[in-house]
This record gives sequence, C-alpha cells and structure tokens, in this order.
Amino acid sequence: MALSTLYSFALLLVCTGVIVHDCRWDIRQLVSARNVFVLTLMAWYVLEACLAPKELQIFSQQHFDLGVSYVFLSVGAFLVGYHNTQGGAFDPLFRRLARIDNPTTIWTVFLIACAIGFLPLMVIAKGNVLLILEDVFVEKNRWSSIFQRGRYGGVKDAFLELQMFLRAAVPLAAAILADRRQRSEAKFVAGAFLIFMFARAFNSGTRSQVVEVFLPLAAAAYWRMSAQLKRQAIVFGLPAIAVLGLVWSAATVLGRNEGKVDWEKATDAEYVGFEMFRELLFITNAVPEKHPYKYGRTYYVQAINPIPRAIWKSKPTDDAGLELARLKGATTGGEANLTISPGLIGEMYWNFGVFGIAALSALLGYLAKSWDRVRPYSARSILAFTVFAAGLAIIFLSGRSINMATLYGMLALYGLLVLFSK
Repeated sequence: MALSTLYSFALLLVCTGVIVHDCRWDIRQLVSARNVFVLTLMAWYVLEACLAPKELQIFSQQHFDLGVSYVFLSVGAFLVGYHNTQGGAFDPLFRRLARIDNPTTIWTVFLIACAIGFLPLMVIAKGNVLLILEDVFVEKNRWSSIFQRGRYGGVKDAFLELQMFLRAAVPLAAAILADRRQRSEAKFVAGAFLIFMFARAFNSGTRSQVVEVFLPLAAAAYWRMSAQLKRQAIVFGLPAIAVLGLVWSAATVLGRNEGKVDWEKATDAEYVGFEMFRELLFITNAVPEKHPYKYGRTYYVQAINPIPRAIWKSKPTDDAGLELARLKGATTGGEANLTISPGLIGEMYWNFGVFGIAALSALLGYLAKSWDRVRPYSARSILAFTVFAAGLAIIFLSGRSINMATLYGMLALYGLLVLFSK
C-alpha cells in the first residue's frame, strides 16, 4: 500500500505560509537567513516526503508520519529561536568588515587571500601552472584531483587545506567586481579569479563548492540592480535557478563515476542528492533501539576537524557520514568505503533524540537571527552583502548535515579580518 502524504503536503503548506507571511510586504525578505533556512528544509526534506519515492515505501505509515512530525518540530523550534532572541553572534565579524570597507584594503586582503590559497597548488604542482589549469578545466575520472586533501592525511593534507583562503577570497572578489570605486584592472583580476573558482567548483562535482561561488557572485549582480529589478529577479530568477539546480544536481549524481555531468538523463533521475528525508527515517528507525545515541560525538568530531592530523595523530575519524555508512553496511574490510550524509535533522536526532531536534533547531534560529541582524549594514556595503550571501550558502548546505568544511572559507576570511581590521 502506498504511503499517504497528507501530512507531508500539510507541512509544505505550513512552510510556504511561513515564508509568504514574512514576504507579504517585500519579496526581498525571501533572501533572509530565516527564509533560506525554511527553504532549506523544504528542499532537503519536504520535497522528498511529498513525492514519497519507492525508497520510502519500506517504512510504515506510522514511522513516515513520525518523520514528518520531526521536520514540523524542527521548523517550529527554529522559528521560536529566531523570533524570541536578539541575535548578535556575528556582530564582531561585520564590525571588522566595516573597518576594511574601502577599495584599497579590500583589494589588498583579496590579494593576500589568493597568495595563501594558491601556495599549496603551486608547491604540489611544482610551479606548473598548466597542471593547475588542467585540473580545473579538464574532466577527471570520478572527480579526482591531485590537490584534494586526503581523509586521514598528515602534513601534506594540512598544507593543502590552505586552499580555504581561495574560498575566503570569493566574496572579496565578488565585491570588487561590483564596486564602482574599484579600478578596472582590479575588476579584471577579480573576474578572472571567479571564473577560475567557478570552473574548479563545477569540475569537482561537489555541489557545495558551486553554491559557495555562485551565491556571492549572484549577490554582486543583485547589488547593482534597481529595487524593481531586484524584485523581478527574486520572483522569476529564484524559481528558474531552483529548477536548474535540481537538474544539474541530478546530472552530477548520474555522472559521478565517470567524472562528468550527464545532462541527457538528468530529467529522468529518481535521485538528485537532496534526499535527506529517507536518512531521517532510517536513523529514527535504528536509534536508539538498534544503535545508541551519539550524545554530541558527531559534532565533536566536526569541531576538531581543523586540527591537522600531523599534530594530533590519534584524532577521531568517526564523523557522521562514515558512521552512517557503517550502519548501512557500506563497508570494505570493516571500514566504510563511502560517506552517507545523515541530514541535518537526522543528525540532531542521532545525537540527542527528539530533544536534540528541538534544542538544536532553536539554536540555529538564534544564529539565523544573528546573521539577519547585519542585513541593514549589508544593504549599505557591497562587501558585507557578498559575505552575507556566502553565509546563506552555508545555511543551505547545512541542510545536508553540519560539516565544518563548509565553514572553512568563512573562518579563513575572519582570520584575515582579525589582522587587517586592526
């Protein structure tokens, strides 16, 4: 018997109503951290719950409805955390941005970020620029790269992680490109850099990298539009981007073994990579009856992820993706041979149960309120606006799970701001 999706569509209507109510006076509210988070849950969870593909048919109706109720709980707790707190967690970041908000300093910080970020590429490639360009523009089998950090690496992998400064340079480059005060030579260099980064992200087969480059670039274009054109871009542009993003995601998933984007079969794909509701159902079905709660273990492993293994050789390796792979039996010789994301809500439950979904969603509401708190400043500063957009990318990507790697670019940028804002 097919699953009834009545509660799923009710959840879809609730999420849509929450967003429409906030945007009733100004459609530009759609690109707030609050609404992007709700859209994130809709993309990663609600869409699959409404479609109820055959992979969900193995679960009972009761368990399916329970999973929908957990998404309901996450949305509700998030809104409570958002609307009942003042925020302020990111005020120091934007105060530092304000101190460097002049063309010369932004250009200087951008160049230093590029110098640090390109250093490991030049060292590993032994100065062969053509090898770097080939890695960016030539298709590779299974999206491999000589500049990719290994999962359990040592000094070399820690050195390769300096590439995070290239990600930090993206919102800086987007700001330079859109700023009328910048020189034409600076805009040319920033534009070339963004082309390089977008091609590199696209050729990596990693959707998160593409989103991290695309959103600041889109924010820079959006910044230069008139108020009327901005509304039109949101009304017509966002749906088009959403559809194109789903098709591209499907094409990437289908061609991942060959390291290519398979556009021909994309529209027929049953799996596009946004299916986190099935992971939520799997986890809630297995925990705690078959497997114990993690009690924050997966978050701890992510928190210490930036510490190089060369310094801490016994650093834990059991992140959520590997642990879920083991639970599903995707192992070779006892070791997980791939990572499977638990999803944002699934990981909350896996660590602290229903309480974890409520408490952590409320915390995310506070953080989203903190990010939206700086919107008035970002309306006056192109740099603040591109950084704000980069933060929206992190919010969207977190729907898959909390991953420290998505924060590396922002951490690198903050490190540069600490130095230059003084």
